[in-house]
Amino acid sequence: MPKNINKDQLGALVSLFSANIAQYKGGQYDESNTRTDFIDKFFTLLDWDVANNQGFSESYREVVREDKVKIDGSKKAPDYSFRIGGIRKFFVEAKKPSINIKEAAEPAYQIRRYAYTAKLPISILTNFAEFAVYDTRIKPDKNDNAGTTRLFYCTFDQYEQKFEFINNTFSKDAILKGSFDKYIEENKNKKGTSEVDEELLSLVEEWRVELAKNIAKNNPNLSVYDLNTVVQKIIDRIIFLRIAEDKGIEDENLLFSVAKSQNIYEKLIHLFIKANKKYNSGLFANVDWIDRVNIEDKVLSHIIVNLYYPECPYEFSVLPVEILGSIYERFLGKTIHFRVIKGDTHTAVIEEKPEVKKAGGVYYTPQYIVDYIVQNTVGEKIKNKTPQEISGFKIVDPACGSGSFLVGAYQYLLDYHLDYYTQEKNVKSALKNEKIYEVAFQTYRLTIEEKQRILTNTIYGVDIDNQAVEVTKLSLYLKLLENEGKEAEGWLFKYSDKTLLPSLEDNIKCGNSLIGTDFYAQPALELTDDDRIKVNCFDWEKEFGQQITRKDMEDKGLFDVIIGNPPYGADLLKTERDYLEYKFNARNTDTAALFMLHARKLSKTFGKNGFIIPKAFTYASNWQTVRDILLPDVEKIADCGKVWQTVKLEMSIYINQLDNTKDYFDYYKRNDTEIKKIGAKKRNLCHEFKLILNGVSDEETEIGLKMKRNNKTLNDYVENNRGGMFQSNVSATGNIKVLGGKQIGRYNSLFSIKGKINKELLADDIKSFVLENSVLVQNIVAHIKKPQPHISIIATLPPISIKQYAILDTVNQLKNNSELSKEFILGVVNSKLVSWYAYRFIFANAIRTMHFDSTTTAKIPFPSLDISKKTDKTKHDNLVLLVDKIMELKQKEATEKNQQLKTMISRQIEGVDKAIDSAVHELYNLTEDEIKVVEG
Repeated sequence: MPKNINKDQLGALVSLFSANIAQYKGGQYDESNTRTDFIDKFFTLLDWDVANNQGFSESYREVVREDKVKIDGSKKAPDYSFRIGGIRKFFVEAKKPSINIKEAAEPAYQIRRYAYTAKLPISILTNFAEFAVYDTRIKPDKNDNAGTTRLFYCTFDQYEQKFEFINNTFSKDAILKGSFDKYIEENKNKKGTSEVDEELLSLVEEWRVELAKNIAKNNPNLSVYDLNTVVQKIIDRIIFLRIAEDKGIEDENLLFSVAKSQNIYEKLIHLFIKANKKYNSGLFANVDWIDRVNIEDKVLSHIIVNLYYPECPYEFSVLPVEILGSIYERFLGKTIHFRVIKGDTHTAVIEEKPEVKKAGGVYYTPQYIVDYIVQNTVGEKIKNKTPQEISGFKIVDPACGSGSFLVGAYQYLLDYHLDYYTQEKNVKSALKNEKIYEVAFQTYRLTIEEKQRILTNTIYGVDIDNQAVEVTKLSLYLKLLENEGKEAEGWLFKYSDKTLLPSLEDNIKCGNSLIGTDFYAQPALELTDDDRIKVNCFDWEKEFGQQITRKDMEDKGLFDVIIGNPPYGADLLKTERDYLEYKFNARNTDTAALFMLHARKLSKTFGKNGFIIPKAFTYASNWQTVRDILLPDVEKIADCGKVWQTVKLEMSIYINQLDNTKDYFDYYKRNDTEIKKIGAKKRNLCHEFKLILNGVSDEETEIGLKMKRNNKTLNDYVENNRGGMFQSNVSATGNIKVLGGKQIGRYNSLFSIKGKINKELLADDIKSFVLENSVLVQNIVAHIKKPQPHISIIATLPPISIKQYAILDTVNQLKNNSELSKEFILGVVNSKLVSWYAYRFIFANAIRTMHFDSTTTAKIPFPSLDISKKTDKTKHDNLVLLVDKIMELKQKEATEKNQQLKTMISRQIEGVDKAIDSAVHELYNLTEDEIKVVEG
C-alpha cells in the first residue's frame, strides 16, 4: 500500500480518536476496545497482517495477538508479538488510554521485563494516545522510572508528523529492508547492557553455590556425587514450577507463599509430591534420600523470593527454552567438589570440569546453526509427508548436552504438524480427532496428547553426563509446555488418567555413545571405580532396539536423523583409545571424528546426519581416513569460520545422507548468521586433492588440477624438517646463534638472532643445525586478512656462516636433495602461486594456525624440470638470477639510510618480485586467464 494512502488513513484514525478523546480517556473504555478500535488498525497501516488475512499457518503468521493469562489482575504475556518468518522481532504492550504512559513506571517495567527476558532488543508500549519505544537490552530494575531506556516518545496528535520515522522503522517493510536493525544498532547503549542469558546464568550459579555449601554443611555424610544430584534436582524443580506459575498452569505465588513460611524444604517436598502426581515425568519422582536432606530456610527463601516481582526482572512466561538451554549448557561445564577447610570439616566449591578447563570453557551452539542443521536434516526427511507417514520417524542426538538440538528438532516437528492440521482441508478432521483445539477464532494449538505423542515417538538422546540428561529432559518438558497456559487448563486435564508430562526415561539416556559393553571384553583390562564411571559403557541396540520399528531386516540402523554438536578433542583413557582405534579403524581418535563415523552405523538406510564439527575434517591430514570413509555420503558442507569469538578453532557444518546417489555435494559459507550456498563440487575432485573443496571455484579447481597432474611434489626435491630446539633452551650466552620464526623474512639475508645456546646442548642431527644447501621457512604460515584473506609462505636462504647457527621448532628447513639450485627452490616456494595453491588446496581457506611441515610440502606441486635440456635449464637459471637479484636488493633496502633511495629500491624489489611470479607461472604453464584467476 502506498505511504500516502496509509498516511491519509492514519489521519482519519487520529481524527476519530481526537473527536472522542474524553470518552476514550474515561475509565470505562478498556484495553480490549483500544486494541480493536485503534492499535490493530495502526499497525495494519504499517503493512502488518494483524488479522492474518493472508491465511498464513500458525507458525508463520506475522502478528500473534495474545489471549492473555490474567492472575489476580496481573498479565503474564505481552499483547502482540510481531514476527518475520516465525521469528519474533518486537513486542507491543497495549494499555487503555486512561493510563499515563509517559509518567507511569509500572507499564514501562512490564514491557521491558517481557522483551528483556525474550532477548528482544527493542519493544513498544502504547495506548494509542501515546507511543513509546524502549531499548530492552538493558536489564530492568524495579526502581527505574518510566523514561529509563526510552528511545522515542510521541502522542497521537504527532503521528502524522512522525509517520515517516515510525513507518521507516517499525513497518514490515522496514524490517525486511534492514532499517529496523539499523535503528537498533544506532541506538545501542553499551552502558548497562547485559544479555539475559548471562544474567540468568549468574543467578543460577549463585543458587548452586548457596545450596551446595548449605547442604554440604548440614549433611556431612553426603557424597560429592549425591551433592551434585540433589542440588541439580532442586534447581530444576524450582525453575519448572516457577515457569509453570507464570504460564498459569500452577497457582500464582505457589512457591512464594512457601518461601515466606518456616520449614521450607519440608513444604517444598509436599509441592513436589503433588507435582509428581500431576506431571508424572520423573522430574518430581520421589527419592527418599533427597527428601531427607537438611536445608536451612534462609537459603531456599532467598532463592525463591528473588524469582518474583518486583525483585525479579525476568518474566518467565516469555523466557525462550533456547535461552534456558544456553544457560544450562554452561551450568553443566562446572561441578561441585569438596574442599577441606579445617581438619575433617569440608565445604562445597564450584569448579570447571577438567575437560572444560582444557577446552577454555563451554560454548553453546548458536540457534541459527541448530536451525540450519534441523532444517537440512529433519526438514528434508519429512518434507511433503503426512503426520501418519512420519509417525515412526526417529531423531537422536548422541551427545545431547543441554538438549539444544533435540529442542530445535522437536519445535520443527510441532510447527510441521500444526501447519499440516490447520490447512483448510485438514482442520475439521484434526479437530474431530483431537489433534488440535481452537483457542481463539481460527487460532489453533496442538493438543497436549499430540505434543506428547510426537515427543515420545520421535525424540531420543544420549549423554555421558547424567546432569546433562536431566537438563535435556527439563528443556523438552518446557518446550512441550511453551504455549500452554491457564486458558487451556480444561483441555490439559480433560482426562483424569492423563498426566501433563510424559516420561522420557526411554528416550533420553545416560551413557557413552562411542563405547559399547564389548569394551569389557578387552584382555587384562584394569579399571578403577573412577575409570568405570568415566567410561560409562552404552549398548545402543539394547537401550533403543525395542523402540525402533525397522522397515525390513536389511535396515540395520536405528535412526532416521542424527544431529548435534559432538565433543571434539576429549581426553581418553589409554584403554578407551585402544578400544576406539580397533572399533573404528580410522587412524583418528578425535571424538568428533568418531561420532561422525558412529552416526553412519546408527543411521537407517537413506538416513541423514547433521553435525557441527571442527573444520579440520575438510583438510587435515590426520582426518584423511575419516574423509575417505564419509565423503561418499556428504550432501552439504558449510564453512562457518570462527563460530565462537573466544575459540581459535574454526568449524564446519556437515550434512550427509547414507547411500547418497549424487556424484557431487553442495558447499556453503556463513556470513554472520546467514549460511548461503556458494556452489557444488564433484566428489572425485575431493579424492584427487585429498580434502573437501569448500569455497574453491570451478576455475580455481581446474588450475589446481593442472598444477597437480603435470608435476611432482616439493618433497620429491627436498627433505623437510622442523627445527629441533625449543624456546626454553635459548639464553643470552653460548657459542651457537639461534634463529626462530620471526628471524626468517621473505628473501631476507641480514639476520638478527633469537639468542644463543651452547653447542653441547644440541643433538648433532639435521634438525638442530642450519645446513648449507637448504631453504629456511617460517613454520607458522602467515595469514593475511586484507585486502582479502590469503596466506603467505615466508622463506629465505640461510646465513653464510651456517655452522654458527641453530634453529628453533618455529623454523622448517628444506634440505635440497636435487640437482636444482636452492635459489630456484626458494623462488618457487616464495611465489604467490604456491601460497595461493596451499591456501586453496591444502589449508582449505582456513584462518587457523597452519604449519609448513612435511605433510604440507608433500602436497605442494613442484615443477618437473630436466636441466639437461636447454629450455628447462634456461627457465631454471632465469629464476635463479631473479632470486639472486631480489636477495641483493633486500640487503640494500635494509641498510639504506636515505629514504628517497630506499623508496626507489622498494620499487625495484616489487618489480623483481612480479618477475619471479611471472617466471613461476610459466613453469606451471598457466595461461593469461588462469593467472588472472590466481591474482584476482
